[in-house]
This record gives sequence, structure tokens and C-alpha cells, in this order.
Amino acid sequence: MKIEGITPGPMKKNVEHLPSSVRDDQKLKDSCKQFESLFLNQLLTSMRKTIPKSDLMGKNNNEKEMYDSMMDQQLSQAWASSDGIGLANVLYQQLKHGK
Repeated sequence: MKIEGITPGPMKKNVEHLPSSVRDDQKLKDSCKQFESLFLNQLLTSMRKTIPKSDLMGKNNNEKEMYDSMMDQQLSQAWASSDGIGLANVLYQQLKHGK
């Protein structure tokens, strides 16, 4: 006798199908990483403002500023996703035990 489950196929391994405590824990981790990414982006943007401007590329540096902004965003996301500066871990621990 073969017993089949209610679902026609294997369950997906998305966050939505996990128990609520595990799902909430993963959402908290993701939120902490996103916050660290935003923090690093602001840090890079502020640091970039301290660099003196040059007229090497001409008077209109809008393209360079846009490129620098996109590069800062990608760098901050990459750093945050690979342990970054540790801010996400500290936030996660504080928020997890603060419940």
C-alpha cells in the first residue's frame, strides 16, 4: 500500500514554507544585512565626497558621479552579503535576544 501526501510534488524550499520561527529568523538576518549594506553605502558616499574634484574629465562629471554611485551600491551589497564589517551580525544578535 502506497501512502501519498496531500501535496502533488515535493515541497519548495522557499522561506514561505518554513515554520514561522525559522522564517522570522531568516527575515531578521536578511533585514540586518540590508541595513549593513545601506550603512556601508552611506559610508562610501561620505568618503567619496572628501576626494577633491578634478577637471580631468571635463566640467560635466554627472556620468562619473552616477557610475561612482552605482559602484558604491554594488560594493556595499557585496560586502554586506559576505560578512561585511560585522554590523549585521551584531544587530542580529541584539535584535534576536531582545525579543
